[in-house]
This record gives sequence, structure tokens and C-alpha cells, in this order.
Amino acid sequence: MTAEPTRLEPQLEAWIGHFRGPLVGFLASRGATWADAEELAMDTFAEAWLGGARRNAAADDLEAIGGWLRGIAQNLLFAFLRRRRRGPQPLPADDPAVPATPTDDRLEPLRAAFAELRPDFQEVLRMHYLEATSAREVAALLGASPKAVESRLYQARRALRALADKHLRRMEGASR
Repeated sequence: MTAEPTRLEPQLEAWIGHFRGPLVGFLASRGATWADAEELAMDTFAEAWLGGARRNAAADDLEAIGGWLRGIAQNLLFAFLRRRRRGPQPLPADDPAVPATPTDDRLEPLRAAFAELRPDFQEVLRMHYLEATSAREVAALLGASPKAVESRLYQARRALRALADKHLRRMEGASR
């Protein structure tokens, strides 16, 4: 006889469904690896659920909950980074969250361009594209309006395109 999987509370499931991707993107943009960001995001939900009495908003007010979860995630990330700095950490031989190296020649210039972007541009691009999060959800997590997030996405895409083009031209010039 196998036990049926435990169902989460409906409100917690709703939070996870709505904010898991954006939180992972937020944490990764702040310096966590993708694997650590996934774990920290789930720790954020656990902490939020267990500390629900400290919540100042209604459980179904997603805009307020997003900011609250972001604060918890940021605090957990700071604690995680402090612990990591204190002791030696073995380098992972292989990060399973990083896909295998594709053969596309544009990847390296794109990575270099992304690394040169302003941190707020990196953050919004990761949250929106890598975690497939809507501008509205990103706005709730960042405490900004959806229009401000859309504007930042537009500016970030333009800056990324310009930097990637510069790196591609440099790479093409070096191969001649």
C-alpha cells in the first residue's frame, strides 16, 4: 500500500504556482546558482508559510505577497551567501542546472554581453525570459509597476542587442 502524496494548502500552492519562477530568477540574478536559487525559492515559501502570522497583507493579495516573498528570499540569500563565505566550499564538478554547451557560435558573445549589462537589466531579463514570468509577476516581486518593468525589459533588450553585436563584430574581426 502506497501513501498518497501530501497535498499542500491551496493558498500555498497558489503562491508557489505564481511566484516560484520569478523568485528563482530574482535569486539567480543576485548571485545564487540556478540549483541554489531553486532551493532558496522553496525555502522562501516554507518560511513564508510557517511565518504567516507576520504577514501584513491578505493571503490572496498577490501584489503585496510578491513583495513580502521577495524580502524573505533576499534575507535567505544573504544568510546563504554569508555561510558560503565563512567556510571553504568545494567547487561542483558539474552544475546540473546549466545545460550542455550548445554549438551556436553566438552563445559566447551573448554571455559576454549579458555579463556587461547593468544588474537591474540582468535581473529583469532573467526573471522574465529564463523563468518565463509575466511582466505583471515580475512587477509584483520587484515592487514596481508593470509598465516600469516593460520599459526596463525594452531597455535591457536594446542594451543586450548592442553589446552582443559589439562582441560578435569583435569575434568576427579576430577570426580574420
